[in-house]
Amino acid sequence: MKIVFFVLAAVLVGLAALAPILIAIFGPNEWIPRMQAMAVAYASAFACVGAILFIVVTGLLALIAFQLKNNVVPLLEKATDTMQTVKGTTQFVSESVVQPIIKTAGAVAGARAMVQTLVRRNNGSNGSAP
Repeated sequence: MKIVFFVLAAVLVGLAALAPILIAIFGPNEWIPRMQAMAVAYASAFACVGAILFIVVTGLLALIAFQLKNNVVPLLEKATDTMQTVKGTTQFVSESVVQPIIKTAGAVAGARAMVQTLVRRNNGSNGSAP
């Protein structure tokens, strides 16, 4: 079935391409009107082919745009969900792990400063000062 279609299409394209030449050869007796008829026929054929190609390319671009819309929007939604998950995980780690470590380090630093202050007072009150 496909082979018959391609053969038929090739025959029609061949006839369409040869038609202006046949008009020029077997047409009116003078050569200027024959060349004019051939030029008009080829120009018309090229205009028709160009218009058909323009319609096809426009349709393909619209199809690509719709496919991108249908595929990119869900992808962006998934990326947004992943970003929200990462944000929540970061907040959880910050509240559960980092803040207790910071509080403990602050308490240790305060205790160390208190011990150093007490040690300095005791050394100073032992009579070493005049």
